[in-house]
Amino acid sequence: MNASHRILNPQALLSLYGEFPHLNDSEIIEILLKRDEPKVSLKIMTNKKPKNTPAKWPQSYDVIYLGISFIGVKKMTASSWEHANIVDQFSIRDSEDSVSVRISCKKDFSIFIDCDWISVDSLVPGTIGGP
Repeated sequence: MNASHRILNPQALLSLYGEFPHLNDSEIIEILLKRDEPKVSLKIMTNKKPKNTPAKWPQSYDVIYLGISFIGVKKMTASSWEHANIVDQFSIRDSEDSVSVRISCKKDFSIFIDCDWISVDSLVPGTIGGP
């Protein structure tokens, strides 16, 4: 992910990864559209382990769930939602009055969002499978 001055509360990402992590090969597992604000929220599952794991996190985890919201959405297009939406390209571009995000997945899914702000909402460790 490219850095942007329009990302609210990036501290969690920066403290864990030291930089904005590349989200290639991560999976988009949820999209939520909200009329108010208007806002689009994504939940992304990544297996990229952070450089600095918080002490309160469990010792063993497989993935990290990243919650990102796009606030003040001016335009959004999405096409070809699939069962597995593995990110191939995640780009952020700033303009004078907005930020544009384009995500293309390895299959057909893609989403474009033009908004006022990007918010890092959550970073949560998780496990896949197991008892």
